[in-house]
Amino acid sequence: MAAKREKTISYRRAEWLDEANTTLEKCVRDALKKLPTVSDREIVNGGQITRIAKHKDGSSGGLFLHITSDTPGEPASVVPKAAPGAAELDLRVQKPPQDAEWLDGDALLFIRHDHVCLCTTGMRDGAIGYFLRELFRKARIRSDSTKFELMKAADITKLKLLHSQGVKELEIRGTLYKATADYESRKAQMAGTIGAVGKFVKAFLEKPNDVTPDALRATIVLKVDRRFSNGLDLGYKNLEKMAADIVGKANKEDDYVIVTKKGQKISPDEIFIKETILLDADGKTVNRDKTWRELNHFYSALNDAGVLEQ
Repeated sequence: MAAKREKTISYRRAEWLDEANTTLEKCVRDALKKLPTVSDREIVNGGQITRIAKHKDGSSGGLFLHITSDTPGEPASVVPKAAPGAAELDLRVQKPPQDAEWLDGDALLFIRHDHVCLCTTGMRDGAIGYFLRELFRKARIRSDSTKFELMKAADITKLKLLHSQGVKELEIRGTLYKATADYESRKAQMAGTIGAVGKFVKAFLEKPNDVTPDALRATIVLKVDRRFSNGLDLGYKNLEKMAADIVGKANKEDDYVIVTKKGQKISPDEIFIKETILLDADGKTVNRDKTWRELNHFYSALNDAGVLEQ
């Protein structure tokens, strides 16, 4: 049985700096047509070579990519086994095989239109974006193909995500005098959760209407107590209701983190869409084909929940 490796798969979206009449998927496909061989698809940066090692069409649309990077001729550091009773040891270096190079890092991607689901080992988002832009330049496809950034999903509907996945944990953070002031300013509305927290703590201090800066900051974490199984459904329902209240009534200074049951994190500025799973290890990286399948499932789940709608 293959060894397992815990990995994170995550979501990014290609955001175009200008109104480009194209998608990231189309640009990659156009580049692949212009650069048919592996060596054609190599980009050199600072002695490191990055390439599309393999690509594959999705059965229901979309495109799978395997991007790898290596530094030709660079040896790897190895740790020798310690002799019995040894008090210390020295690292050694191992040259790569004659017909191969040591892997620096890789990225497995599923791209559908401008949606990107990815799983990486030793390769950052910035390196992926840089490689794709340089690849498009090398392929000499449309001039605006390089004017994009891979962004976290800041503009996905937060309420849709938390209602589709449920809420596991809610963390409310606030400076008390500011939260109380917000509460006072919102009296014409139903009290929001963050303002109510400040109001409650100020009441405990016997200063329910005090909005004087006092340097006090509250952090409250709400989660369901699984020891009381009879109340789990109600607990999760109330947690989801409070999370929706915070998203709907938050001011720009409000600070919170909502964790869904699938581990996605929602903050005031961004939604960190990711999922931690166990994948079959393959040396330093993970099994390509099985990871591609997981990325496809991840995309489908987000799409079915409606959170990828523009």
